[in-house]
Amino acid sequence: MNFDPEKIYWQAHRGGGGYEAPDNTLYAMEYGWKLGGIPEADIRVTADQEVICLHDNTLARTTDAPEELAGRPVGELTLAQIRRFDASRKFRSDLAGQHIPTVREVFERMKSDSSRLLYADIKNYDAERFPVLLEKFIALVREYDLTDRIIVAGRDYELNCRFKKELPAIKTMHWIGHDPAERMAEFRRLAERNFAGLDMVQLHLYIKENPADGWIYDLPVADIREAFGMLGTRLEVFPFGAFTEDAVRTLLEIGIRQFATDEPLRFSRTLEAVRRGKAG
Repeated sequence: MNFDPEKIYWQAHRGGGGYEAPDNTLYAMEYGWKLGGIPEADIRVTADQEVICLHDNTLARTTDAPEELAGRPVGELTLAQIRRFDASRKFRSDLAGQHIPTVREVFERMKSDSSRLLYADIKNYDAERFPVLLEKFIALVREYDLTDRIIVAGRDYELNCRFKKELPAIKTMHWIGHDPAERMAEFRRLAERNFAGLDMVQLHLYIKENPADGWIYDLPVADIREAFGMLGTRLEVFPFGAFTEDAVRTLLEIGIRQFATDEPLRFSRTLEAVRRGKAG
């Protein structure tokens, strides 16, 4: 995976963000790939040490699991228990039949098409589960020979570096949320380490309450320029909540070439509209 600095890449958050596709399903993964994006899968471990794709720590939001199981942590449930429930019916009734997939199933879908890339957002960073996840996930990456097509993403810098140590060829991305001041403070702390162990850093952009100056995000343009100056095209931005042609155009003018979105189809169309506008 060698990113072309002239090309624009975008991540389909949770596969379809829960807006356009039922998140963390095989349907969502195929949806993101079909649109030309890189889907994201959230990674957790079951009670029987199966590595699955699920954002939340329970089945409550995305599945039709009954109340007595819906609120239990998935680390207490076996894969067989989890697979009994539909993971797309709540999103859209005509998509019923999708289940929480294993990472192995996603890797099977990648095996036949070398252009398919994947973000893997690691959710089990707890001391008990992470060693199991690390071992099982790396074994699968090696089995399917996907080291150069995976971007491991997470919130914990030290544990992101653990992946890099185990698989030096794998891409790693540290994502940063929180309020603007904390975001930039954390980014600068990573810069002091020369971003060691990281290939990418993602900054979240949230909608301002009163975007009177025309810029809709809470992180000022000057801060994004500063971050891009330190990291270049390895900087990714995630506009949460909304995006406009003007906002995307400004980010592209700064030099941003990597994005994340909850709305893959809408984002790809917005990006195309900005490109047409520049060409015109």
